[in-house]
Amino acid sequence: MRRPRTRSLPRADWPPTLRHVIRAAALECPNGHAAALHDLTSLALRKVPSRGIFDPTVGDENELFTAIEAIANAHLDLSRARTAHRTALDAADLTLERRDDIERAALLVQSVSNTASFYAGLAFGLAFVCMSQER
Repeated sequence: MRRPRTRSLPRADWPPTLRHVIRAAALECPNGHAAALHDLTSLALRKVPSRGIFDPTVGDENELFTAIEAIANAHLDLSRARTAHRTALDAADLTLERRDDIERAALLVQSVSNTASFYAGLAFGLAFVCMSQER
């Protein structure tokens, strides 16, 4: 049986720090990044109370990965990037075996990079929270 879907907090009810970060992203980041950050923050505010930290290396996170991918498609042009990658591979006219080797290597690099970026973001966020509480 599925749990009832929780609704996210209205943005006005978000902690001021989160609202400021989203506002700063809207002013400073490339188009779409603030919207992605907003949607990812909304997702985190819904999920963290019931499940805690999100670790991308843990399996069985299909619901979260689907939500994150939908946000990346909507705001960060993930589907366009995938299409460009596929087009480049098609144009190279490689054997299926060589293509698979390249795909596996690219996925490994992307996975490690994503994990490092995630933990860097988490570390900066935690450091910010800790430093803010000390003052």
